[in-house]
Amino acid sequence: MPGAGFVQIEMQFLPDVTVPCEVCQGKRYNREALEIQFKDKNIAQVLEMSVEEALSYFANIPRIKNKLESLRDVGLGIFS
Repeated sequence: MPGAGFVQIEMQFLPDVTVPCEVCQGKRYNREALEIQFKDKNIAQVLEMSVEEALSYFANIPRIKNKLESLRDVGLGIFS
């Protein structure tokens, strides 16, 4: 499935095998999108951040910071 980050290989008489995409290495974005950076991070790296990490990263952007603070306030800030 395009954009999933993984490729499913059908095995004739065995269960299907799922492997990371060779192009994106499981990050779900093409090379061109991953080359775009904001403050030294690409989209895949930003989406891997915890809410707490993202709060400090986006501290100077109020529209994003407010939404992240809401997530933190309802207990979605730290995942174990």
